[in-house]
Amino acid sequence: MTDTTDDIAEEISFQSFDDDCRLLGNLLNDILHREVGTTFVDKLERIRVLAQSACNMRQAGIVNMAELLEKQLASDLSKMSLEEAFTLARAFSHYLTMMGIAETHHRVRKGGNMAQISKSCDDVFNQLVQGGVSPKDLYNTVCKQEVGIVLTAHPTQINRRTLQYKHIRIAHLLDYNDRPDLSPEDREMLIEDLVREITSIWQTDELSAKTHSS
Repeated sequence: MTDTTDDIAEEISFQSFDDDCRLLGNLLNDILHREVGTTFVDKLERIRVLAQSACNMRQAGIVNMAELLEKQLASDLSKMSLEEAFTLARAFSHYLTMMGIAETHHRVRKGGNMAQISKSCDDVFNQLVQGGVSPKDLYNTVCKQEVGIVLTAHPTQINRRTLQYKHIRIAHLLDYNDRPDLSPEDREMLIEDLVREITSIWQTDELSAKTHSS
């Protein structure tokens, strides 16, 4: 494909990723309205906006405003009961999980470009040299690279197998949603399936009884 075609394909791919994030986020938000009530969802949105705004202010170097927002955020959180704080943490956790599923699906969707990604070091180095990077600069840069080993548990490893299956089911539904031949009735049924899965996830205890007792 030409560079222009590649750019268009990439733009479409990211648009689909944004659509997936918006779809899952909106469905989760609707489910939270039903499960925990509008008042709590409004409080959750206020916390999200305060946290995001404080982060944006810090990144922009507006420290005074960031600190003011962080103090307000801390004040709001301190007024929550333990039960409210737990529900808040669960809501954000599930939201991040939904975005993670969308991101993984996006990477799978881009699988057609994996041949470009999975190149040997020789291929990459030759491409850089052909692109104008001098062999000397390339050598010096590579010599400065450092490799560190980090051992960590993947977040899904602490999830119940029941939830992992539901996450896989949502990924399969997103894949089905990509089909261009879906009828309006098919899409309606797909949304109903997503609502059913996300509702079930919210109503499922994230940790098994075995994990609680350990």
